This record gives sequence, structure tokens and C-alpha cells, in this order.
Amino acid sequence: MARPARFSDDDILDGAAHALSVHGPRATIADVARSIGGPTGSIYHRFPSRDDVFARLWLRSIGRFHVGLLAAYDLEDPHEAVRAAARHIPAFCRAHPEEARSMLLFRQSALAADGPLGVRDDAAHINDDIDVAMDGLLTRRFADPTPHRRELLSTGTRLAPYGIVRPFIGTAIPDWVDDAVAASAEAIVRLGDPTP
Repeated sequence: MARPARFSDDDILDGAAHALSVHGPRATIADVARSIGGPTGSIYHRFPSRDDVFARLWLRSIGRFHVGLLAAYDLEDPHEAVRAAARHIPAFCRAHPEEARSMLLFRQSALAADGPLGVRDDAAHINDDIDVAMDGLLTRRFADPTPHRRELLSTGTRLAPYGIVRPFIGTAIPDWVDDAVAASAEAIVRLGDPTP
């Protein structure tokens, strides 16, 4: 009978997140092994390479981040949904600093194109549910959901808030950031409203 695995995939990914927070993006499999208190062989038994470990960490972190973003996009009041989506970004990064740092490891497009073979498809489709939820918000927020208005909604609720939060990742994220991302999201999305 096979001996049960001492470390789960999540244990190893938790160790990778910790190693990343301590050693930065040059963290090695030996650093991950030290973080979990196990041998490197335990890691290579479950993951084919260092790149695969950190790519899987990125995917898991993005997936966990998306839970709150999906909930925000699904709020019935579209104005509240815009503010909640923006506020989710600093809230998540503050509550989960190691995962926030992990989300800086890759660009989705680069991982989908050039990442380890086993993660490319997952990376290519990581935002599919988010895009569907955002399109639902788009139709609730605008009577005429044009591509330009979709671009404004994406910028207001995803790109701009993340750009504001990103310099603080790895440090204490100031409380004022929450109000700043909500205000900027509202202002950007409002650019799509018809002029009086």
C-alpha cells in the first residue's frame, strides 16, 4: 500500500507563497522546501518544475482573488457593484499579502502563451467567469453597452484600482486607498454616461 503524501499541493503552494514573500521572485524550490519543512523531492514528486510551482501558485491566487470580484460584479445595484469591485482589490491584497505578491509573478497573456505546458490553457481562460460577470454588470450599468463602455468598466473596476494598489503590495496598504479606488472607478465608469 502506498504511503500517504506528507504534503498536499496546497501545502506546497502555501510554502511557495511564503518563500516568495521572503526571497522575492528568485525563490527556489529549496526555499519552498524549507518553508514547508520537507525535502525538495516531495515537491518534484507533485510538480515537474520550479516554473510549474510558481505558475500554479499564480493561478490559485488569481482564482481566490476572483471569488470576491465575482461577488462584487453580481451586486444588483450597478453603481454599488462598481465601487465594491474596486474596493475588493485593496481589501484582498491587505487580507492576503502573500497571495497579493504572488499575483505579481506573471502577466496572464505571457503565462498563457509561454508558461509551462500544463498551465497554459488554465491561464488562457482564468478570466472567463470574470468577463461574463463584468458583461452582466455592463448591461445593468448602461442602457447601450458599447465596446467603449465595456473598456471604461474594465479600466474602472480592474485596471485602475490594481494600478493604485500595486505600489503598496508587500507593505501596509493605507486605508485611504479603498476610498481612492472607489472614487476613481466611479469617475472612470461615469465617462460612459451620456452628456446632458
